[in-house]
Amino acid sequence: MSRRLALSAIAASVALGAATAVPAATSAADDPLMSSMSIVGVDMETGDVGIALASKFFAVGPIATFVRAGVGAVAVMGGGPFKEGERLLDWLAEGLTPAQALARLRGVYPDTGQINIVTAAGDSLSTTGPNASQWKGHRFGPRYAAAGNILAGPQVVEAFGDSFEGSATMNLPLAERLLRALEAADAAGGDARGRQGAALKVYRKGAGFAGTDLLVDLRVDDSAEAVGDLRGLWTEWAFHHLYGVGYQPIEQSQGADVAQVQQHLRALGYLAATERTVFDEQGAPRGLFNDATAAAVVRWKRDTKLDGGPSLVPSMLRQLEAAARARSPGPKP
Repeated sequence: MSRRLALSAIAASVALGAATAVPAATSAADDPLMSSMSIVGVDMETGDVGIALASKFFAVGPIATFVRAGVGAVAVMGGGPFKEGERLLDWLAEGLTPAQALARLRGVYPDTGQINIVTAAGDSLSTTGPNASQWKGHRFGPRYAAAGNILAGPQVVEAFGDSFEGSATMNLPLAERLLRALEAADAAGGDARGRQGAALKVYRKGAGFAGTDLLVDLRVDDSAEAVGDLRGLWTEWAFHHLYGVGYQPIEQSQGADVAQVQQHLRALGYLAATERTVFDEQGAPRGLFNDATAAAVVRWKRDTKLDGGPSLVPSMLRQLEAAARARSPGPKP
């Protein structure tokens, strides 16, 4: 047996637990009890519905995550029927509640494993089957459901829920809220075996590229820092897709464009003319994107329900300019 095959067999044995024997030729990809941790959620204002998931499992994203715009999101884990994820969404689209959809699934499978469900209407439910590996557990609440197995402990699931509930009033995109919840769960111990794959998906009707429903679909297949790498992908996606494909952001630079931004922020009350690191004694903007300017940008973006970062891309600049012009129409004749 090759070293690579032997390691795969060992990994599968750990995933199944000591009580279940696994033939040496069984690979992790064939393991029906693949463990994960995940959260599904919905933003009722935007219509966004999505999922964030991580596991010590190669390329976990396509296997366990199912999302459909206007319908809901489903995560299947812990020995659940992965092939039925789309059927669960079909049943939700027919009008079944999460509880009704799970009841119908249990009519086919004696053990449905571990499943998270949230609907576009905000209904949610989690379930954990008896054969999922310890530690296992779930938590669900308004507009979200979270669960996991082979976790470091109950604090992981609690971190999922605490984070998502705590971000409800922060005016953040659903993808950001889901990712923050995943990061909190990972920081609380996450998958007891370590990190490997992670995924972030958000759907909204007509909001994706060229009018598709797929708004965000990011995945890390094989990394010891999968959750951190997923954060990096989300940051890049927000720069290049959410606010305009192909444009680089204004951040930590200098010049006439930065001076214009500073003038707009002053007109809107986010910068004071007496801020000498930004304006000179005559009130002229210095045109340097320094810490004070970045902090003002962050405040404006949060108030405008954009992301919480200091970067500005063309669509943001147009929005900032329009707001400043509306506030300061100029001298009357």
